[in-house]
Formats: sequence, structure tokens, C-alpha cells
Amino acid sequence: MKNRKWMWCLPLALLAFFAVSPVAYGDLYWESVVVTKGVPTGMPKNLPKQVLDQFNKTETVKNYLTSNASRTDTSDGIMIMDLDTMTMYQLNTTDKTYTKVNMMSLMDNEMARGLMKGITQDMKITPANETKKIAGYGCKKYNVTMMGSTSEYWLSKDVEGYKEFRVLGKKMEKMVENNPGLKQMSAAGMAGNLDGFPVQTVINVMGMTTTTTLKSIVEKALSKDLFMMPNDYKLLESRMPH
Repeated sequence: MKNRKWMWCLPLALLAFFAVSPVAYGDLYWESVVVTKGVPTGMPKNLPKQVLDQFNKTETVKNYLTSNASRTDTSDGIMIMDLDTMTMYQLNTTDKTYTKVNMMSLMDNEMARGLMKGITQDMKITPANETKKIAGYGCKKYNVTMMGSTSEYWLSKDVEGYKEFRVLGKKMEKMVENNPGLKQMSAAGMAGNLDGFPVQTVINVMGMTTTTTLKSIVEKALSKDLFMMPNDYKLLESRMPH
């Protein structure tokens, strides 16, 4: 399930990238508290406690962002995105292995393209007439409807580093112009519909609710080593069905 989890989360993860505009600023590091609750759709409700604990948990997630790469550290492992090549790496810190997926090539895959189209074709982003203060920031609410469920995005322009966060938008849009699979995500109404740093998101997908709240954020120079594969990690072959 972990290996496919990013496929379902990709549209929401890319929302932020498509919704920003290009300004060149410094690197960003921020931490968020992530609370996950529920049981994945299709699984029995009376699962053993040790299994339920894998789905219902609270953790601090670390995020690193530059104009060329991003990295997210969670309890499940590490995900690195090379934004110049649109290549995603998933690192398993337990057995020191990693997988590599080129997003451009992935969208040439018929099955992956069909999955992405199914996820995004009914996506709708609606600004809500609702504001509140979260983690000390004044936030505006956006509702994101997808796959029959509605998620909440609470955004703020007051976050330190918001301008830095905006750097990826046009770069991402330009990279997907010639790829129908990825371009359709922009056509789904993402671009320009979200305006602000995501202070809190409440995402409902496949029976699970994940609430992510900004804990701290700072602008600082990040080492390139953070976005490179460790020498002692072994590459596992990734196979996509046709």
C-alpha cells in the first residue's frame, strides 16, 4: 500500500505547485504535525490494534524545498522530487532501498494516465466564505472536491516564506506543457485557484482523514546532499503495468 500511496496523493500534492507564481527566493524548511485517522476503504473495521496503529497516528513531518528539489521526511520513509527532471524518489530507511519514477514517463503509461484522469476529472476548487486563525496565521478556507469527497485547505499569505513557496508554479506549468497526462491536472482547475501557504489541510481520501497543520517554518540555505541518494542505498526496479 505504501508503494501506491503517492499515486493517490499526487493530485493534491501538486495543487500547491500549480497554484503559485514564479519568484526567486531562498530555500525553505518547515515542520508540520500530521494526524491520520480512519481505515482504508475496503478493509475490515475490526483490525488488530497493531494494524490500526499503522493507519491512526500522529507524527511530525519535515519538509525541505528549493527551486530545484523538494524532500519530505515521514515515519514511512523519505520522498524526494527532482524538479528539473520531474523524477520522484522514494527511500525506505529501514532496508536502505529506493525506487525511482520519472513523472513525465509515468504519464505516458496508459494505466497511470487513466488513473490520473479518473482522479482529477471531477476535481473542483471552491473558495469558502470562511476565515479563522490557525497556528497564529489568519487563514482563508478552500474546499477541494475530488473522488466524491471534500477536503479543506486553509491558506494564508502571512506565513513567513510564502513568497519563497511561490517559486515553483510557473516552472511546473512549463514542464508539463508538452505532456497531456500532467497538463490535464492544470486543466482540472488547479492553476491560480489556491492563493496562500497551506497552514492546515484536512484531506479525505479512501476512507482516511489526514489533518496536516504547520508547526514552524524558516528560510535557510539547504545542503544539496539532502536531495541526493545515499551511496549505501540500493535501487529497486520500478515496474508499471501497461
